[in-house]
Amino acid sequence: MSHPSLLSRYAGLALTGLCSTMLLACNNNTQPEEPIFVIEEPDPVCDGYIELPIDADALAAVPDGEIGTITLVDSFAVEHPEGRSQELCVNVPENVLSLAITVEGHNRDTLTLGSWLGPDSFPIVRSGWNTAEQICTDCNNRIASHIGAFAALAPNSPDSHVEPGRHIFTIDAGRAANAFSQPNPISGSARVSVHAKVVGGEVPESGTLDLNIFFSGSNGWTAASAPGDADFQQMLDEVREIYAQIDIEIGEIAYLDVEEEFQDVSDVTATDGELARLLANSERAPLDGPSLFMVDRLRSPFDGMGGGVLGIAGGIPGPVHVKGTVASGVAVTTNEIPGGPPISHVFAHELGHYLGLFHTSEQNLFGGPQMHDPLPDTPNNDESFLMHATGGGDTLSPWQGIVIRNNPWVKP
Repeated sequence: MSHPSLLSRYAGLALTGLCSTMLLACNNNTQPEEPIFVIEEPDPVCDGYIELPIDADALAAVPDGEIGTITLVDSFAVEHPEGRSQELCVNVPENVLSLAITVEGHNRDTLTLGSWLGPDSFPIVRSGWNTAEQICTDCNNRIASHIGAFAALAPNSPDSHVEPGRHIFTIDAGRAANAFSQPNPISGSARVSVHAKVVGGEVPESGTLDLNIFFSGSNGWTAASAPGDADFQQMLDEVREIYAQIDIEIGEIAYLDVEEEFQDVSDVTATDGELARLLANSERAPLDGPSLFMVDRLRSPFDGMGGGVLGIAGGIPGPVHVKGTVASGVAVTTNEIPGGPPISHVFAHELGHYLGLFHTSEQNLFGGPQMHDPLPDTPNNDESFLMHATGGGDTLSPWQGIVIRNNPWVKP
């Protein structure tokens, strides 16, 4: 298990300009006349591996020619003795557009995929990567480890692709004594969910995203006041404009409250602290969409470096269609700091992380090679982009749109 830099604990946006990946993320009983999926039972494709059971009813719920998200595997229990599971196998159906794997573990465990092979042994995530860094920058499909819950979305770059057939992957787990120490491999158990986005015809070039927004009372905003608050609605309109660039419409919004104690969130690098408890409130989210939490302050060890954290996402991406974990959401501060990005940009930026976007360029404040995202149409060090580490821009590229639309949270 690698030594994590503090900057890989969560996806967060700081006033210093630092926005980092800090590690420390319809049930229809009527069968269609011509279902587009046929899965044989038992499935010989996974002979020799731990087979994850496919939900055949979910497969048959998407009529021919339509687009939909299906739950292939729902919270399947897996052991990871000495920090790694056995090879797990899932048979991905025809017409798959994208695939998301979510892993839920102990709140203190650092989770990731040790490997992921697609059909014909295509290395979606290469074996052996998890030895030095917590982000696999040279994998065909970039992934970033996360604490408590982890997700991987494929494809998320032109180098990656998802084909129907046998997918084999392993889960890695480790635990550190604190946010600044190296996680060591640990035995335990986790639960795995797999969601697929399928298309019956042309690949969609637009989508709708529902949101669950939770209020702590910061900035005077509550679930009761926010729907009619001019400032809050202006902020949302700005978010809508940003995502309209990639033909994503913000759909239905649920307004909910959390306890006022969450207005000031203590050390966000703590693996089982207030941030974890805050994001776990996503269990109450009524809509099938990401959960965002509006708070007053997010404290971190970086507060003494001339700034503070403005937003944090529970992973890149965050858990997909899995609510209630310590990583199932995004926290955004409501106070606009002089010289910092507006709330709408922080909101949109962290939501971008949660849906699977990495920084277009890191600021490289701590030395070493500068990191850039794997997309071909996001120029290096261009601060006009929403996902640049400074978070001050508002541009999204066509390829960033593809990645976000690949996320099963996005509906057709």
